[in-house]
Parts: sequence; structure tokens; C-alpha cells
Amino acid sequence: MMTIRDVLGPDYRKPSMNLGWAGRGESAADLAPRIAATTARIAAQYPADSMHWFKGPSDFGQDFIRIPADPGALVEMIDASFDRSSGYPNRTLLSLFLYDDSPEQSQAELSIGVGSGSTNNISLRLTDDFPLGSPAGAARLFVDLVRIWQPDLAVFQTMSAIKATMGKGHVNHAGYLAWVSATAYGPEPETDREIVLPHGEGWVYVAREWTDQGVVALFEDLVRGGAHRVNARPDVQNPPHVPEGYPAGLEDLDRLVSWGEPGSSPPD
Repeated sequence: MMTIRDVLGPDYRKPSMNLGWAGRGESAADLAPRIAATTARIAAQYPADSMHWFKGPSDFGQDFIRIPADPGALVEMIDASFDRSSGYPNRTLLSLFLYDDSPEQSQAELSIGVGSGSTNNISLRLTDDFPLGSPAGAARLFVDLVRIWQPDLAVFQTMSAIKATMGKGHVNHAGYLAWVSATAYGPEPETDREIVLPHGEGWVYVAREWTDQGVVALFEDLVRGGAHRVNARPDVQNPPHVPEGYPAGLEDLDRLVSWGEPGSSPPD
């Protein structure tokens, strides 16, 4: 399977998928199925049973702990992670790492800050050799994560593109891939720089050029068009319906998106 390096070319830095929403409190029992589905889906990019998730140590000198497969044990682990001194008693802060056999070189890092009646965030940071797949394959992984967590906004982005847009004011959904919930935001301005795929109660947005320069140009188009600010969302979330399956047209992305090494052509 093609890696992130194969798909994004040589000039990006620090790719990640980030999901966010506000005002949705959940218990450990509510969160456990979401976390289990997330870790299983990401590990499924690799050959079966070749990768395992570990919880990072909270104190120096502690060992990494393999994430339990037993649902009850996972609920206990999440419950024990709640920071009950923060004023949001159900908020968990977990750092999970994906390894092949033992904790030596992580292939992905999943940061989870959810369960709160305030801000909720999921951040999946990926290595250059993570087997992302083609744009259509990347979009399938992205949509699966959106379905699991039902965020208001999700973006597949790189730190290098984010830094290139800093200082320009308006912050919007621009990225290689984005999900925008219709229950939190209205339709975004139209631009020829992205493809719009309606899906359930929201839209999947796909940049037509998968380079940081293309994402920056998309960002500027959205600013001129008056795109919603990412923080202009309700304080209490109405979770969007995200259906099973994938949006119509997703299978065409590999030929509609410019991607890969400069000068290369998308496959027929």
C-alpha cells in the first residue's frame, strides 16, 4: 500500500488527522467502543494482527501498557484516566502509540482528549511511511474516523501547510481532506480548488491538489469566499448523523485529484 510519502510528495511535514467538537459529555462506557473501533481501524491499514496499540507511560520510568482487548478492561482503563480535578469529570486524556511488536518505533500516535462537556479533540499523527493508500484510500480511513466520532469538523492536514497559512487571519476547513457537520455549520463557499461530497448530515471536502501549496491556495480561496471560522460552532453539540459506507464519488478521487511526486500522473 502506498505510504504518505508516496501520496503527498517530498515537501510536506508532520501529517495528521484532527477531529473536534464541543459540548458532548460521555462516560467511559460510552467512549470505550469508539476508542476500540478507532484503534482497530487504524491498525487495519497493516497486515492482520501485525500492529498493536500501547498506552504511553504517565510517569518517567513506567512501561508502555498494551491496550486491553477486553471491553470491560478498556472501560476501566479509560475511567482511571479521567482527570476529575479539571471540572470536567468525564474527560479522558490518553496518548496511544502504534507499534509492530514492542515499543521501539511508533508508526502512529493517537492523542485523545474527549468525554467533556467543553472541548473535545482527537489527533492522529502519522509517520511518513504510514500505509495511507491513494487519495481514495485515505478518504475511506478519514470517513471511517468521522463515522466513529461524529465530530463537527475534521481535517487531514500537515503542519507545514498550517505554518504556511499562519498570520493570515481567518481559520477555515482547508486541508487535503475535511469533514464539516451540517448541524454545526452551514454550507461553505464554492471553489474550484476542492471537490464536495455530501455525506449524511455534512460534507466531505477534498482538495484538488494534494500539496501544501495547493492547500494554502485553497485556504486563501475560502478566506475570500467567507468560509466559516472553525471555532464558530455551537457550545453544545447536536451530533451529526454519519451513515455507514462512503460518499458517492469517493472512488473517483484518484483520477480527480493531483497527487504524488511532482510531474507524475494519476493512474487511469
